[in-house]
Amino acid sequence: MVALAQEEQPSGKPAPQNTCLVCHSHLGGQLASPTGPFPTDVHAEKGLTCASCHGGDSTSMDIRVAMNPAKGFRGRPSRQEIPAFCSRCHSDANYMHKFSPTAKTDQVAQYYTSVHGKRLREGDRRVAVCINCHSVHDIKLVSDPTSPVYPTNVPATCGKCHSDREYMQGYDLPNLSQVEDYQNSVHYRALSVEGNLAAPTCQSCHGSHGATPPGVRSVTDVCGTCHAFNRDFFEKSPHRDAFASLGAASCVQCHGNHAIQTAGEYMLAGPNSVCLTCHAPDDNGGQRAQEMATSIRQLDGDIQQARETMEQAERAGVDMSQAMSELNNAHNRLVMARTTIHTLDSAQVAAETTVGLRIAAEIQEEGKQKLAELRRFREGLALSTVFIVVVVLSLYFYIRKNGRSSSTEP
Repeated sequence: MVALAQEEQPSGKPAPQNTCLVCHSHLGGQLASPTGPFPTDVHAEKGLTCASCHGGDSTSMDIRVAMNPAKGFRGRPSRQEIPAFCSRCHSDANYMHKFSPTAKTDQVAQYYTSVHGKRLREGDRRVAVCINCHSVHDIKLVSDPTSPVYPTNVPATCGKCHSDREYMQGYDLPNLSQVEDYQNSVHYRALSVEGNLAAPTCQSCHGSHGATPPGVRSVTDVCGTCHAFNRDFFEKSPHRDAFASLGAASCVQCHGNHAIQTAGEYMLAGPNSVCLTCHAPDDNGGQRAQEMATSIRQLDGDIQQARETMEQAERAGVDMSQAMSELNNAHNRLVMARTTIHTLDSAQVAAETTVGLRIAAEIQEEGKQKLAELRRFREGLALSTVFIVVVVLSLYFYIRKNGRSSSTEP
């Protein structure tokens, strides 16, 4: 069987003959179901046939030959056999690199480190195996938008099991609303609305083949894969040891896990403050939170005012390209100030906002000065125009008057 599979060449063209499809297309029902989608399956597109996976001889119309165990025929694998069934090719680096020099070949090894793989070895036949995520006879490349494991489709693919309350009965999971929660998150909006395929989906945090729930100690590193500065600042903050002593998952305590919302100053102070779920407004933590919120809100407001002044000047015809570049620097300070919140050090946050406030004030002043200069120029132009009009009219009437006088002389 392995030899048969590996004799196939990555030609990119369908095999010239596949008698399996010919026979099965006439059988009807479940036995005919593979014949419809398989011609567009990625394996078929690469020149593989039914025999490449199931063994036998796909060139013979004689069922005794086509399905002969002596020719490696093995038919339909059981769920427990599927990972090994797929890995005969997908764990063979030499074979897979014929199709792609960057093809990964450790998927099955990772799978058996996952909750799915461990439970499968324990005899649980309900856990996900390769076909639950990748499908069976209509498998697509991961980069194909119609693939179940394309980034925008991953939540629904995981949700087929994890959102099915009846199917998930008996498993010790805290809730089954993960997909619904995720679809209300800032990450999902970035993925689905903004089209950012780099936005986190299920496998970004849990892994794909080696899927496992992040432990309490690993949450910071999982989130830090994308949010590196936040992670580094948190690791140096008082919260790190405090959360560890409570056995609390770091980032999750303030941001949640699946239903993560856009972070902002509202989390520091105000009616929706996250800080005040643990701290009192007048204790050290509550006061720091208020200080950080105040300085960040001030910078955000000043940047908005500077932007409005700059845009007003641009509409009036003033070149503000340099100011735009400087305003971007102020905005970068705002972003860094918000990130620095994770230090819990209001002085560090203020160090960022102070620089941003100075830049915003300079832009605001520059915009006002250029608008004032433009206003004075226009006022001068208007006065000059009036003066010129008066002179022209005076000359006109003078010439007209003198012309009439000349015409009346004998």
